[in-house]
Amino acid sequence: MTDVENLQMTLLFKKAFGTIIGGAIGDALGGPIETMHYKFIREYHGGRVEDLIDYDRPPEFFQPQKYSSYAWSSKAGTYTDDTYFQLLITKAIVKKMGRITADDLLEMWRDEADYRRAWASLSNSYAKIVHTRIPAREIGIGNIPDNSSPMSIGPIGVINACNPQQAALDAYDVISLCHDGHSREAAAMLAAAVAEAMKPNATIEGVVEAAIRYLPHGKDSKMYSPMIKAMDLADQANDTEELTELFYDQLIIQVERRSKMATDTGRMSLSVEPMESVPCAIAMFYREKGDFRKSVIASANFGRDCDTIACMTGYIAGAFNGVDGIPAKWVETSLKVNPEPNQLELAVGLAKAVLQETNKMKGLIETIEGMV
Repeated sequence: MTDVENLQMTLLFKKAFGTIIGGAIGDALGGPIETMHYKFIREYHGGRVEDLIDYDRPPEFFQPQKYSSYAWSSKAGTYTDDTYFQLLITKAIVKKMGRITADDLLEMWRDEADYRRAWASLSNSYAKIVHTRIPAREIGIGNIPDNSSPMSIGPIGVINACNPQQAALDAYDVISLCHDGHSREAAAMLAAAVAEAMKPNATIEGVVEAAIRYLPHGKDSKMYSPMIKAMDLADQANDTEELTELFYDQLIIQVERRSKMATDTGRMSLSVEPMESVPCAIAMFYREKGDFRKSVIASANFGRDCDTIACMTGYIAGAFNGVDGIPAKWVETSLKVNPEPNQLELAVGLAKAVLQETNKMKGLIETIEGMV
Protein backbone atom coordinates (compact mmCIF):
# COMPACT_ATOMS: atom_id res chain seq x y z
CA MET A 1 0.00 0.00 0.00
CA THR A 2 1.37 3.43 -0.97
CA ASP A 3 1.86 6.31 1.45
CA VAL A 4 -1.05 8.13 -0.21
CA GLU A 5 -3.31 5.11 0.21
CA ASN A 6 -2.31 4.87 3.86
CA LEU A 7 -3.01 8.58 4.32
CA GLN A 8 -6.45 8.23 2.75
CA MET A 9 -7.38 5.71 5.44
CA THR A 10 -6.73 8.19 8.26
CA LEU A 11 -9.33 10.26 10.08
CA LEU A 12 -7.29 13.36 9.28
CA PHE A 13 -7.63 12.83 5.54
CA LYS A 14 -11.30 11.90 5.77
CA LYS A 15 -12.07 15.09 7.66
CA ALA A 16 -9.96 17.24 5.31
CA PHE A 17 -11.58 15.73 2.23
CA GLY A 18 -14.99 15.92 3.92
CA THR A 19 -14.50 19.66 4.39
CA ILE A 20 -13.64 20.64 0.83
CA ILE A 21 -15.92 18.16 -0.98
CA GLY A 22 -18.66 18.86 1.57
CA GLY A 23 -18.51 22.55 0.74
CA ALA A 24 -18.60 21.82 -2.99
CA ILE A 25 -21.64 19.56 -2.58
CA GLY A 26 -23.50 22.09 -0.47
CA ASP A 27 -22.67 24.74 -3.07
CA ALA A 28 -24.05 22.53 -5.87
CA LEU A 29 -27.20 21.67 -3.89
CA GLY A 30 -28.02 25.33 -3.38
CA GLY A 31 -26.91 26.57 -6.79
CA PRO A 32 -30.02 25.64 -8.79
CA ILE A 33 -32.30 27.31 -6.23
CA GLU A 34 -30.13 30.30 -5.32
CA THR A 35 -31.94 33.68 -5.05
CA MET A 36 -35.34 32.01 -4.72
CA HIS A 37 -37.71 32.65 -1.82
CA TYR A 38 -38.08 29.50 0.26
CA LYS A 39 -41.81 29.31 -0.52
CA PHE A 40 -41.15 29.55 -4.25
CA ILE A 41 -38.61 26.70 -4.05
CA ARG A 42 -41.29 24.42 -2.64
CA GLU A 43 -43.83 25.61 -5.21
CA TYR A 44 -41.51 25.30 -8.21
CA HIS A 45 -40.04 21.93 -7.23
CA GLY A 46 -43.06 20.41 -5.54
CA GLY A 47 -41.40 20.45 -2.12
CA ARG A 48 -37.87 20.71 -0.83
CA VAL A 49 -34.95 19.87 -3.14
CA GLU A 50 -33.24 16.86 -1.56
CA ASP A 51 -30.74 15.79 -4.21
CA LEU A 52 -28.28 17.29 -6.67
CA ILE A 53 -30.35 18.58 -9.58
CA ASP A 54 -29.79 20.23 -12.95
CA TYR A 55 -29.88 24.03 -13.14
CA ASP A 56 -33.50 24.23 -14.32
CA ARG A 57 -34.44 27.83 -13.50
CA PRO A 58 -37.08 30.34 -14.62
CA PRO A 59 -35.71 32.81 -17.18
CA GLU A 60 -35.63 35.82 -14.84
CA PHE A 61 -33.14 34.09 -12.52
CA PHE A 62 -29.36 33.78 -12.94
CA GLN A 63 -28.51 31.19 -15.59
CA PRO A 64 -25.36 29.05 -15.91
CA GLN A 65 -22.70 30.57 -18.16
CA LYS A 66 -19.23 29.41 -19.12
CA TYR A 67 -17.61 32.47 -17.55
CA SER A 68 -19.66 33.56 -14.59
CA SER A 69 -19.67 34.09 -10.84
CA TYR A 70 -22.55 31.63 -10.94
CA ALA A 71 -22.44 28.01 -12.14
CA TRP A 72 -20.76 27.54 -15.52
CA SER A 73 -22.59 24.31 -16.40
CA SER A 74 -26.22 23.26 -16.05
CA LYS A 75 -25.27 19.72 -14.95
CA ALA A 76 -26.34 18.50 -11.53
CA GLY A 77 -23.44 18.76 -9.08
CA THR A 78 -21.79 21.78 -10.70
CA TYR A 79 -20.42 24.14 -8.08
CA THR A 80 -20.25 27.94 -8.30
CA ASP A 81 -17.78 30.71 -7.47
CA ASP A 82 -17.91 29.73 -3.78
CA THR A 83 -15.99 26.52 -4.38
CA TYR A 84 -13.84 28.02 -7.13
CA PHE A 85 -12.35 30.50 -4.65
CA GLN A 86 -12.17 27.90 -1.89
CA LEU A 87 -10.02 25.75 -4.15
CA LEU A 88 -7.64 28.67 -4.75
CA ILE A 89 -7.12 28.87 -0.99
CA THR A 90 -6.62 25.10 -0.86
CA LYS A 91 -4.07 25.32 -3.68
CA ALA A 92 -2.17 28.05 -1.84
CA ILE A 93 -2.00 25.88 1.29
CA VAL A 94 -0.83 22.84 -0.67
CA LYS A 95 1.75 24.92 -2.53
CA LYS A 96 3.19 26.22 0.73
CA MET A 97 2.66 22.94 2.61
CA GLY A 98 1.40 24.81 5.64
CA ARG A 99 -0.48 27.81 6.96
CA ILE A 100 -0.81 30.73 4.57
CA THR A 101 -1.01 34.51 4.79
CA ALA A 102 -2.74 37.19 2.76
CA ASP A 103 0.48 37.53 0.74
CA ASP A 104 0.39 33.85 -0.20
CA LEU A 105 -3.20 34.12 -1.37
CA LEU A 106 -2.37 37.25 -3.38
CA GLU A 107 0.33 35.29 -5.20
CA MET A 108 -2.11 32.45 -5.96
CA TRP A 109 -4.75 34.86 -7.24
CA ARG A 110 -2.23 36.74 -9.38
CA ASP A 111 -1.06 33.52 -11.01
CA GLU A 112 -4.32 31.58 -11.36
CA ALA A 113 -7.51 33.49 -10.53
CA ASP A 114 -10.07 34.08 -13.30
CA TYR A 115 -11.77 37.39 -12.50
CA ARG A 116 -14.75 36.37 -14.67
CA ARG A 117 -15.73 33.93 -11.95
CA ALA A 118 -15.74 36.61 -9.26
CA TRP A 119 -18.64 38.52 -7.71
CA ALA A 120 -18.31 42.32 -7.37
CA SER A 121 -16.13 42.47 -4.25
CA LEU A 122 -13.65 39.87 -5.48
CA SER A 123 -13.50 41.46 -8.93
CA ASN A 124 -12.50 44.66 -7.19
CA SER A 125 -9.77 42.87 -5.23
CA TYR A 126 -8.48 41.23 -8.40
CA ALA A 127 -8.27 44.60 -10.17
CA LYS A 128 -6.25 46.02 -7.27
CA ILE A 129 -3.89 43.02 -7.38
CA VAL A 130 -3.08 43.32 -11.08
CA HIS A 131 -3.15 47.12 -11.42
CA THR A 132 -1.72 48.45 -8.15
CA ARG A 133 0.96 47.87 -5.53
CA ILE A 134 -1.50 48.02 -2.63
CA PRO A 135 -0.33 45.63 0.14
CA ALA A 136 -2.27 42.39 0.39
CA ARG A 137 -3.81 43.21 3.78
CA GLU A 138 -5.18 46.52 2.48
CA ILE A 139 -6.71 45.27 -0.75
CA GLY A 140 -10.07 44.33 0.79
CA ILE A 141 -10.61 47.71 2.43
CA GLY A 142 -13.86 49.29 1.30
CA ASN A 143 -15.11 46.33 -0.72
CA ILE A 144 -18.86 45.71 -0.73
CA PRO A 145 -19.75 43.58 2.33
CA ASP A 146 -20.88 40.18 1.10
CA ASN A 147 -20.42 36.44 1.51
CA SER A 148 -17.33 36.08 -0.68
CA SER A 149 -14.97 35.81 2.31
CA PRO A 150 -16.73 33.22 4.51
CA MET A 151 -17.87 31.18 1.48
CA SER A 152 -14.28 30.26 0.60
CA ILE A 153 -12.61 29.95 4.00
CA GLY A 154 -13.14 26.25 4.82
CA PRO A 155 -9.53 25.11 4.13
CA ILE A 156 -8.18 27.59 6.68
CA GLY A 157 -10.05 25.63 9.31
CA VAL A 158 -8.45 22.41 8.06
CA ILE A 159 -4.83 23.62 8.07
CA ASN A 160 -5.48 24.79 11.64
CA ALA A 161 -7.20 21.53 12.57
CA CYS A 162 -8.18 21.34 16.25
CA ASN A 163 -6.99 24.92 16.87
CA PRO A 164 -10.03 27.19 16.34
CA GLN A 165 -8.38 30.26 17.82
CA GLN A 166 -5.50 30.14 15.32
CA ALA A 167 -7.95 29.34 12.52
CA ALA A 168 -9.87 32.53 13.28
CA LEU A 169 -6.68 34.59 13.37
CA ASP A 170 -5.39 33.10 10.11
CA ALA A 171 -8.74 33.62 8.39
CA TYR A 172 -8.81 37.24 9.55
CA ASP A 173 -5.38 37.77 7.97
CA VAL A 174 -5.80 35.75 4.77
CA ILE A 175 -9.20 37.09 3.82
CA SER A 176 -8.14 40.73 4.26
CA LEU A 177 -7.34 40.30 0.57
CA CYS A 178 -11.09 40.32 0.01
CA HIS A 179 -12.75 42.30 2.78
CA ASP A 180 -12.50 44.41 5.88
CA GLY A 181 -15.27 44.82 8.44
CA HIS A 182 -17.81 42.18 9.39
CA SER A 183 -17.38 40.10 6.22
CA ARG A 184 -13.82 39.47 7.37
CA GLU A 185 -15.04 38.68 10.90
CA ALA A 186 -17.61 36.26 9.45
CA ALA A 187 -14.81 34.34 7.71
CA ALA A 188 -12.93 34.05 11.00
CA MET A 189 -16.06 32.72 12.69
CA LEU A 190 -16.56 30.08 10.02
CA ALA A 191 -12.91 29.00 10.04
CA ALA A 192 -13.02 28.56 13.83
CA ALA A 193 -16.10 26.34 13.50
CA VAL A 194 -14.36 24.13 10.91
CA ALA A 195 -11.18 23.83 12.99
CA GLU A 196 -13.23 22.76 16.02
CA ALA A 197 -15.19 20.28 13.90
CA MET A 198 -11.88 18.71 12.82
CA LYS A 199 -11.33 17.41 16.36
CA PRO A 200 -11.84 13.62 16.66
CA ASN A 201 -14.09 14.19 19.67
CA ALA A 202 -15.86 17.27 18.33
CA THR A 203 -19.36 18.04 19.59
CA ILE A 204 -22.08 20.07 17.93
CA GLU A 205 -22.25 22.43 20.90
CA GLY A 206 -18.45 22.81 20.86
CA VAL A 207 -18.48 23.82 17.19
CA VAL A 208 -21.08 26.52 17.81
CA GLU A 209 -19.24 27.72 20.90
CA ALA A 210 -15.93 28.01 19.01
CA ALA A 211 -17.56 30.07 16.26
CA ILE A 212 -18.79 32.57 18.84
CA ARG A 213 -15.81 32.50 21.21
CA TYR A 214 -13.20 33.30 18.56
CA LEU A 215 -15.23 35.88 16.65
CA PRO A 216 -12.90 38.90 16.23
CA HIS A 217 -14.07 41.84 18.38
CA GLY A 218 -16.54 39.59 20.19
CA LYS A 219 -19.78 41.28 21.17
CA ASP A 220 -18.73 44.45 19.34
CA SER A 221 -18.77 42.63 16.00
CA LYS A 222 -21.81 43.07 13.76
CA MET A 223 -21.81 39.28 13.50
CA TYR A 224 -22.42 38.69 17.20
CA SER A 225 -26.08 39.62 17.70
CA PRO A 226 -27.37 37.85 14.54
CA MET A 227 -25.44 34.73 15.57
CA ILE A 228 -26.96 34.68 19.05
CA LYS A 229 -30.41 35.36 17.61
CA ALA A 230 -30.05 32.54 15.08
CA MET A 231 -29.17 30.07 17.83
CA ASP A 232 -32.19 31.22 19.86
CA LEU A 233 -34.41 30.61 16.84
CA ALA A 234 -32.82 27.19 16.30
CA ASP A 235 -33.71 26.24 19.88
CA GLN A 236 -37.27 27.51 19.42
CA ALA A 237 -37.91 25.66 16.16
CA ASN A 238 -39.21 22.10 16.05
CA ASP A 239 -37.35 21.44 12.79
CA THR A 240 -35.46 23.25 10.05
CA GLU A 241 -38.64 24.06 8.12
CA GLU A 242 -39.92 26.00 11.12
CA LEU A 243 -36.45 27.50 11.62
CA THR A 244 -36.55 28.76 8.02
CA GLU A 245 -39.92 30.42 8.62
CA LEU A 246 -38.74 32.00 11.87
CA PHE A 247 -35.53 33.21 10.21
CA TYR A 248 -37.41 34.89 7.35
CA ASP A 249 -39.76 36.50 9.84
CA GLN A 250 -37.15 37.77 12.32
CA LEU A 251 -33.60 37.70 10.97
CA ILE A 252 -33.55 38.48 7.26
CA ILE A 253 -30.92 41.11 6.36
CA GLN A 254 -32.19 43.11 3.40
CA VAL A 255 -29.71 44.43 0.85
CA GLU A 256 -30.53 47.64 -0.97
CA ARG A 257 -30.07 47.57 -4.75
CA ARG A 258 -30.35 50.34 -7.33
CA SER A 259 -31.20 48.01 -10.18
CA LYS A 260 -33.98 46.02 -11.77
CA MET A 261 -32.80 43.03 -9.73
CA ALA A 262 -35.20 43.91 -6.93
CA THR A 263 -36.42 41.54 -4.26
CA ASP A 264 -39.77 39.93 -5.04
CA THR A 265 -40.89 38.12 -1.90
CA GLY A 266 -43.18 35.91 -3.95
CA ARG A 267 -40.46 34.38 -6.13
CA MET A 268 -37.03 36.01 -6.03
CA SER A 269 -35.39 36.81 -2.71
CA LEU A 270 -31.89 38.26 -2.62
CA SER A 271 -29.17 38.77 -0.05
CA VAL A 272 -25.41 38.36 0.03
CA GLU A 273 -25.12 39.57 3.62
CA PRO A 274 -22.89 37.53 5.98
CA MET A 275 -24.92 38.70 8.99
CA GLU A 276 -27.66 36.51 7.54
CA SER A 277 -25.81 33.66 5.85
CA VAL A 278 -23.20 32.58 8.42
CA PRO A 279 -25.62 32.43 11.37
CA CYS A 280 -28.06 30.54 9.14
CA ALA A 281 -25.41 28.00 8.08
CA ILE A 282 -24.33 27.30 11.66
CA ALA A 283 -27.91 27.22 12.97
CA MET A 284 -28.92 24.62 10.34
CA PHE A 285 -25.93 22.44 11.29
CA TYR A 286 -26.93 22.73 14.94
CA ARG A 287 -30.65 22.10 14.39
CA GLU A 288 -29.96 18.96 12.32
CA LYS A 289 -27.54 17.69 15.00
CA GLY A 290 -24.55 17.72 12.67
CA ASP A 291 -25.99 15.26 10.14
CA PHE A 292 -24.36 16.12 6.81
CA ARG A 293 -27.19 15.28 4.45
CA LYS A 294 -29.95 16.83 6.54
CA SER A 295 -28.07 20.01 7.37
CA VAL A 296 -26.96 20.85 3.82
CA ILE A 297 -30.44 20.11 2.45
CA ALA A 298 -31.94 22.41 5.08
CA SER A 299 -29.45 25.15 4.21
CA ALA A 300 -29.97 24.80 0.45
CA ASN A 301 -33.73 25.01 0.82
CA PHE A 302 -33.46 28.23 2.83
CA GLY A 303 -33.24 30.06 -0.50
CA ARG A 304 -31.68 33.51 -1.01
CA ASP A 305 -27.87 33.04 -1.12
CA CYS A 306 -28.38 29.37 -0.41
CA ASP A 307 -25.49 28.02 -2.48
CA THR A 308 -23.21 29.90 -0.08
CA ILE A 309 -25.20 28.97 3.03
CA ALA A 310 -25.17 25.27 2.11
CA CYS A 311 -21.51 25.48 1.10
CA MET A 312 -20.57 26.81 4.54
CA THR A 313 -22.74 24.24 6.29
CA GLY A 314 -21.02 21.64 4.10
CA TYR A 315 -17.59 22.73 5.34
CA ILE A 316 -18.59 22.34 8.97
CA ALA A 317 -20.62 19.15 8.58
CA GLY A 318 -17.95 17.68 6.27
CA ALA A 319 -15.24 18.31 8.86
CA PHE A 320 -17.47 17.02 11.64
CA ASN A 321 -18.46 13.76 9.93
CA GLY A 322 -15.60 13.18 7.52
CA VAL A 323 -16.15 12.11 3.94
CA ASP A 324 -17.60 8.77 5.08
CA GLY A 325 -20.56 10.70 6.47
CA ILE A 326 -21.37 12.21 3.06
CA PRO A 327 -23.55 10.26 0.59
CA ALA A 328 -21.11 8.46 -1.72
CA LYS A 329 -23.25 9.28 -4.76
CA TRP A 330 -22.84 12.99 -4.09
CA VAL A 331 -19.08 12.66 -3.72
CA GLU A 332 -18.81 10.71 -6.98
CA THR A 333 -20.98 13.25 -8.81
CA SER A 334 -18.95 16.21 -7.60
CA LEU A 335 -15.67 14.62 -8.67
CA LYS A 336 -17.07 13.65 -12.07
CA VAL A 337 -18.83 16.91 -12.95
CA ASN A 338 -16.02 19.13 -11.61
CA PRO A 339 -12.86 17.28 -12.70
CA GLU A 340 -10.46 20.25 -12.59
CA PRO A 341 -8.88 20.86 -10.23
CA ASN A 342 -9.02 17.36 -8.77
CA GLN A 343 -10.59 17.73 -5.34
CA LEU A 344 -9.36 14.33 -4.14
CA GLU A 345 -5.76 15.15 -4.97
CA LEU A 346 -6.05 18.54 -3.30
CA ALA A 347 -7.46 16.89 -0.18
CA VAL A 348 -4.42 14.58 -0.07
CA GLY A 349 -2.17 17.64 -0.35
CA LEU A 350 -4.17 19.43 2.33
CA ALA A 351 -3.80 16.51 4.76
CA LYS A 352 -0.06 16.39 4.04
CA ALA A 353 0.16 20.12 4.74
CA VAL A 354 -1.49 19.61 8.14
CA LEU A 355 1.11 16.94 8.97
CA GLN A 356 3.91 19.23 7.79
CA GLU A 357 2.57 22.05 9.95
CA THR A 358 2.37 19.66 12.89
CA ASN A 359 6.02 18.71 12.41
CA LYS A 360 6.97 22.39 12.52
CA MET A 361 5.20 22.73 15.86
CA LYS A 362 6.94 19.62 17.20
CA GLY A 363 10.29 21.11 16.18
CA LEU A 364 9.43 24.34 17.97
CA ILE A 365 8.47 22.45 21.12
CA GLU A 366 11.75 20.52 21.06
CA THR A 367 13.72 23.75 20.62
CA ILE A 368 12.03 25.44 23.56
CA GLU A 369 12.29 22.33 25.77
CA GLY A 370 16.03 22.29 25.03
CA MET A 371 16.29 25.77 26.51
CA VAL A 372 15.12 24.78 29.97
